[in-house]
Amino acid sequence: MKFSEIVGQPVAADFAVQNVCDDTRKLAAGDVFVWDSRVAPKQDVAALVADAKAKGATAIVTDVPVDGAVQVTNAGEVLSRFAALRWPEQPPVMLGVTGTSGKTSVVWFGRQLAQLSGVNAASVGTLGVMRKDEDVETEYTGFTSPNALKIGPILQTLAREKVQTCLLEVSSHALVLNRVDAVKFTAAGLTNITQDHLDFHGDLAEYHAAKLRLFAEVLPEDGTAVLNIGRMETLPAASVAKQRGCRVLTVGTANAELVAEVVEANGRGLQLNLKYDSVPVPVHVPLIGTFQAENLAVALGLLVGSGHDWKKISGAVSRMTAVPGRMEVVKSAPTQPSVVVDYAHKPDALQRALESLRPVVKGGGKLRVVFGCGGNRDATKRPIMGRIAAELADVVYVTDDNPRKENAADIRQQVLAGVTAGGAKGLEFDDRKAAIAAAIADGGPDDVVLIAGKGHESGQIVGDEVHPFDDRLVAREVLGG
Repeated sequence: MKFSEIVGQPVAADFAVQNVCDDTRKLAAGDVFVWDSRVAPKQDVAALVADAKAKGATAIVTDVPVDGAVQVTNAGEVLSRFAALRWPEQPPVMLGVTGTSGKTSVVWFGRQLAQLSGVNAASVGTLGVMRKDEDVETEYTGFTSPNALKIGPILQTLAREKVQTCLLEVSSHALVLNRVDAVKFTAAGLTNITQDHLDFHGDLAEYHAAKLRLFAEVLPEDGTAVLNIGRMETLPAASVAKQRGCRVLTVGTANAELVAEVVEANGRGLQLNLKYDSVPVPVHVPLIGTFQAENLAVALGLLVGSGHDWKKISGAVSRMTAVPGRMEVVKSAPTQPSVVVDYAHKPDALQRALESLRPVVKGGGKLRVVFGCGGNRDATKRPIMGRIAAELADVVYVTDDNPRKENAADIRQQVLAGVTAGGAKGLEFDDRKAAIAAAIADGGPDDVVLIAGKGHESGQIVGDEVHPFDDRLVAREVLGG
């Protein structure tokens, strides 16, 4: 491929590109170095350019004016163009899903259902590259949506492994930074849009616009948009998809083309009626939380919208398993509280988790929640989550959750301010294990303890270090399991 092809503009002296790199630490002599300033706006680009030159880069491309570099309007597009040319092979059915919450559940459900119906399927996202349930984080990509230089070779490898259907989590960052522009989507889904990542996007309008881009620009005009019609924020996506000629398939728990109606919800799971162009299909699934019915509906919609057989996939629903760390029940004794671990680290997700667990609380039992907020992330959501916990739980235990380079005590105080505003008094713990132990020790057999924020994660990020920590393992240890 020619340099002019990947930069998308005429150049003074064209040449054949051998490789592109976006990290000077991994740069080899002869590579083209591409830097997207949106990834790290405070980075000294001139220093990066100097480093790339010293390491023998044949050319340097960036989106800011720097001596010695070719300036482009969008460096993310350059990376995607290279990926499309370097790794052209992809599984024939590519399914993407975006949304503030639910992406990981959707791709997990979709991969399982496709496999259970006889299709060679895989998924890529928060849990890594998944070919089977046991693959959690064995091939971890580092991001919800890998950048173009990672997703390209992953998809080509899956295609050569004869994977027929691949489900991909698509984050708002990935859409803004053009990470998935080279992906040939057959269908794309939207779960919901609530507050998150305002530290990157600036405001909710920009965040909504980022999610909308999947349907306005990335999904081909002959693709299918699968939208959770029960959420009003999906309506703009429906409008823009229809305007472009895409097929729109509505899904949800009611009043949609494909319905996953909740008949009963309890501590054992959900009893559902699935409806799509036929009589209702009654099914029980081992999923805690009525919101999981919405995620399942999106997964089913993506499969149906891309040509999978409805009878086969609906017949496989009862054999699904829950996603690790997503409303995952930790086994406890009859004399102990029920314990649930969930990845909820955003306001809407925490609210949905608590609302879903309230019916599971027995008699005069209490709903207890252990959680914190991450450092160097959207700080505005901290008091919001504190207030949600105060209003929906009976006892709130505030602790740390990946404080990173922020002062952990300051983060806890911001969360506790929201707890106080919600009319409760939170219990503060600077040790997450101690918080979990206290919540379980305080609880009785009629209580439910929600440990929220980390889900499947196996580490606690403090400063630049990752300390081993798994909420599920800690809970099992405290419970004596």
